Amino acid sequence: MQCSDGAAELGWCRMTGLLLHFSPATGLSHESCVHNFVELCRRSSVLNANNQFDKNVWNLGRNQKGKNSEARIIFSTMEAAKRQARTPVLRSEFLEFAKAMLVYRQATRKVISQGVRISALRYLEAALRRNGRDVRPLAVNAKVLDAAVALARKSVCPDVAYRVAGELAAIAEIMRTKRFINLRTRWEHGLPRPDALRSRISEEAIEARKKKLPSSAAIRAVGGAFQVAQGVVDTLIASSAALLNCAPERINEVVRLKRNCVVEGDGPFVGKVGIRWPGSKGAKNTTKWLPTAMKGVAQDAIKKLLECTKAGHRMASWYAANPKSILLHEGAEYLRGRDRLTYEEVSILLWGNGVVKPHSAKQWCREHGIRMLPRIRRTSFGYVPFADVERVVLSMLPPTFPHLPGDSSIDVRDALYIVRKNELHSGRATYECMFDIVDQGDIAARLGQRDTSGIPSIFVKYGYSEDEGEPIHLKTHAPRHYLNMGAQMSGLSSSEIAIFSGRRDERQNAAYDHMSSDEVQKPVKIAIHEHGFMGSLANSAPRELIKREEFLGLGLTAAHTTEYGYCVHNFASEPCQFHRDCINCEEQECVKGESVKEANLRALRAETEYLLGRAKLALTEEEFGADLWVTHQQLTLDRVNALLAQIDDPAVMVGARIRLERDVVPVIGHAVTDVAKTIGKFRTRALK
Repeated sequence: MQCSDGAAELGWCRMTGLLLHFSPATGLSHESCVHNFVELCRRSSVLNANNQFDKNVWNLGRNQKGKNSEARIIFSTMEAAKRQARTPVLRSEFLEFAKAMLVYRQATRKVISQGVRISALRYLEAALRRNGRDVRPLAVNAKVLDAAVALARKSVCPDVAYRVAGELAAIAEIMRTKRFINLRTRWEHGLPRPDALRSRISEEAIEARKKKLPSSAAIRAVGGAFQVAQGVVDTLIASSAALLNCAPERINEVVRLKRNCVVEGDGPFVGKVGIRWPGSKGAKNTTKWLPTAMKGVAQDAIKKLLECTKAGHRMASWYAANPKSILLHEGAEYLRGRDRLTYEEVSILLWGNGVVKPHSAKQWCREHGIRMLPRIRRTSFGYVPFADVERVVLSMLPPTFPHLPGDSSIDVRDALYIVRKNELHSGRATYECMFDIVDQGDIAARLGQRDTSGIPSIFVKYGYSEDEGEPIHLKTHAPRHYLNMGAQMSGLSSSEIAIFSGRRDERQNAAYDHMSSDEVQKPVKIAIHEHGFMGSLANSAPRELIKREEFLGLGLTAAHTTEYGYCVHNFASEPCQFHRDCINCEEQECVKGESVKEANLRALRAETEYLLGRAKLALTEEEFGADLWVTHQQLTLDRVNALLAQIDDPAVMVGARIRLERDVVPVIGHAVTDVAKTIGKFRTRALK
């Protein structure tokens, strides 16, 4: 809708759905500009601001996959955030501006997590407090911004500090262009990109490598715990850790697995085993075929998970069919139809017949606001209404029931990671009438990822430790880094690693490449020492010079091989105008019958189809430049299909030269009688 209440005086603004734009009117003071900016964002539906702007804790809903809790924004100070406290909140002079800035940034550049943005605003407010008495956003200047960056550098690691500084620069630019403050030029934070961590030989890089990758002791401990784990909790945690080592998955994808996730291969995949993984971070759900060595591990892990979550799954299935009635286990079924219960019967209903705890049941009723019914006579036992107990138990169902809180596309009946309520907590009584959903935090805590009082890691329970005797702290993301590095060392292409890891953008592979300099140089050393200098890097087949009459018979004046054929461009006249994009060039010719070249073409088609799908997805999300990438990938795919159509055409003779014109019209040249003999003599590099 268009702003109409004094738009000429307030400045031009637009608020259409989730789109916000603010442009202050000429002549307004800085204070008026900030006020109008806040009022615009206050009425926006972005981050549900119009319903909770005056609150100091904003609920963002359950939009984080694999987590059962709601995402929140807490407008606390820098000092309170370090203590993980909600108070004190940001100073009142700065608080509303901080809320409005978060809304405006989300409307103009959407992100999933608000962590970096709220951190930047906390550091900015702290810098204002330490710089003087004025904590209003109008007091922000280059000195205050520099002080905020300095606070970030002292508080967090270099990589996070760099991201916070970038967010501060974006906030400062908005404040400058919207005339909230006087900044003559764009402010730059000056922090260098932490490239030292991307180096392979610096001390910082070696330390970062240790933090990202699991230790050899941790990997051995996972295998040992998987073999000896007993009981529901330990079996669930050990099996989850084993699955993380079968494929480079995120923990949120593991806890969102379905009960029928195992796929037995058929056709060309006979003997293979795959897992249906749910996608995240923009990647689609997909079936990944497991490495042969890990096939048995994955099958055993899923089998154990199905067994230890059987009771939770039974409860979830019952409630899905009976969402308005409490589940009564076999030992409490006789209570169905009662209008009142004793505390002993409440204990049996909640926690089973094993240990009857009437005093605990009485305390439970008090905590949940269930009042005792008036006694009929002084000597009678106390009673509570059955309907009240049923109401409280039903209120424990997930807010998104019958779907998972961490993924609204999954029904609780299909979910794998479902247990009885409190079953993961040894110090609490396990419910026999309600289920609970395991989230990624439950797994992380029991792998020692973070110190959680009262929750020992599975490695401590079974006596595993680091080689130096220290406790094992295995991060759930560490196996993903480990398997990605293994893929890098094994020579997988960037697109293969991206598909293997469930990524939309293969450029993200770089963050998972932790090979040391020795590991990078190992193939070269092997080539030099075992095969002689460049021995294994070049084709060992003997080279023969082509005879002049044979070369002239081909009708060529110059030629060199490509991945898919050979190029007749004369480099003596001008360089390549297509930057070696050979498929889209008219001067490349393919020869039917060259099996390696044809295999390369088919591999290119598969890769291009995948990249085209990614580009189209980016186009629907309105990413900048996606339309150009879609056009390029579609053209490439059309040309590859046209070439393969001629190669697969039985009417085209083996040895025929195939060339595509710009409009993808094939031109078939005469057949070459001996392709390997004629073309192979002037190839400039070895075939794959």
